[in-house]
Amino acid sequence: MNKWLSLAGGLVGGYALLKTPLDGTFLNGLNPLVDGIGLIAMLVFSGALIYTGVRDWFQR
Repeated sequence: MNKWLSLAGGLVGGYALLKTPLDGTFLNGLNPLVDGIGLIAMLVFSGALIYTGVRDWFQR
């Protein structure tokens, strides 16, 4: 169960990085980098979540 929560937390964290408003702050120049990290995090953690779910499904 802890593995599922960690993967879901990583997925939510990636989504939060994508939706973080950086306009009007001193971090405005890092906006493309933060969006890229958020997108990669969402892809990695969603892929791991799908892989874990399918693997657990076939082991039963």
